[in-house]
Amino acid sequence: MAHQSWLLEHGSIIDGTGKAPFQGSVLVEGNMITAVGAEADQKAAALPGTQRLDATGMTVMPGLIDAHVHSTFDDAAGHDELFYHRRPGMAAITTVRNARKILTAGVTGYFDVDSIFDLGIDIKEAIQHGVVEGPRIAAGSYALMTSVGGAAGRLMPDHGTMAYARLVSGKDEIIAEVRRQIKQGADWIKVHVTGSLGHRRSEGELVTFTMEEMRTITAIAHDLGVPVAGHCRSAKSIVMACEAGFDQIIHGTSMDDAALDALVKYQAHLVPALTFQANLSDFGDAIHASPALQDLFRKEIETSSAMFRKAFDAGVPLLCGSESGFSVTPYGDWHYREMEVFVQHFGLTPLQAIQCATENGALCLRLKDKVGTIQKNRLADLLVVKGDPSKDVTLLGQREQLHAVMANGRFIDLQRQDPVRSNIPEWRCHDFGEILTKDIVAKARAAK
Repeated sequence: MAHQSWLLEHGSIIDGTGKAPFQGSVLVEGNMITAVGAEADQKAAALPGTQRLDATGMTVMPGLIDAHVHSTFDDAAGHDELFYHRRPGMAAITTVRNARKILTAGVTGYFDVDSIFDLGIDIKEAIQHGVVEGPRIAAGSYALMTSVGGAAGRLMPDHGTMAYARLVSGKDEIIAEVRRQIKQGADWIKVHVTGSLGHRRSEGELVTFTMEEMRTITAIAHDLGVPVAGHCRSAKSIVMACEAGFDQIIHGTSMDDAALDALVKYQAHLVPALTFQANLSDFGDAIHASPALQDLFRKEIETSSAMFRKAFDAGVPLLCGSESGFSVTPYGDWHYREMEVFVQHFGLTPLQAIQCATENGALCLRLKDKVGTIQKNRLADLLVVKGDPSKDVTLLGQREQLHAVMANGRFIDLQRQDPVRSNIPEWRCHDFGEILTKDIVAKARAAK
């Protein structure tokens, strides 16, 4: 369907910049916001054929941008599923379905940080060119790891690829792989700067790349115009990644003052991605998760929150990432949750948390000043929400409150029903119980 002009009128506007909500209208022409406020009403009056959406009593705001998604994992229960129970064709098909699920939850853009079978780039291009429907995507390729591995320990091979990872050894392999990923269309290079060894878990995650290797990655990527994101679970790794020129730090839950100083000095942005931990600690009983594991993740949030707030106060851009793609963070249900974590644990206001999920999120899409805010000459990725998220961000996780989603100037059909999905043979290994949907949580709470 061709683009047309729309006036979203009489709504309360949250523009994504952190500014207080204000009453007004938003004019969309084609895929662009062309006016806001009184100017929008004036221009619309002189624009024949403009359609109108009455947003009285509702909030008009930018679409959410999820800065940490694994869209090809299909709500995996663990590494066993990803390593041994996935096949490329079916993974691509389920990803198409899940991309629409993410979009209809109000997420109009996301960073697909890494992908199995290198599928993320093709999914991104299929959406860009109208083959399938989904949000804007900035796509990573395989995550770079050394033979030490990432979170999977000895399950990860010493060479080649496994699921979402490419194992690299030495400068020549690093250079070749970074160039290959960029040639294929990667928007980011993701690096597992830290990884854990199963027999030494008490030490936490260890730095698995040398400084020379990390600088090689950023030098090649930056020369070709591509930023670098680092999975960093230790203070040492944050300092090293920042000094090596990384653009984004993922997790950072062991950050100290020296690591924060490095973030500020080198102007990297930060994606805590704590939704996985928050869900398991708060709702894990609904899927019979281990109380010890719940306590571990609860403590991880508690011990890191003060430093994340300190980073926010120091001007480090915080982005909201849901870690969607695992059974504890299924697609479509929890994309708002990181905002709730930012409010409850970091002490941000709802408007500040929304800014982290909209204006700041544009950084991960590499579309700063193009999406993420309601301003003139921004791309028209918008939500119309019943109620006031500036008072309660959890409204953004309630499907019944989501009145409309506009992506690139087009309204998405929120009423279309996908086929009922049944179990795909040899696809699941539910070691942690059922997929932690909001419905399961609600039923578990109601039964108490």
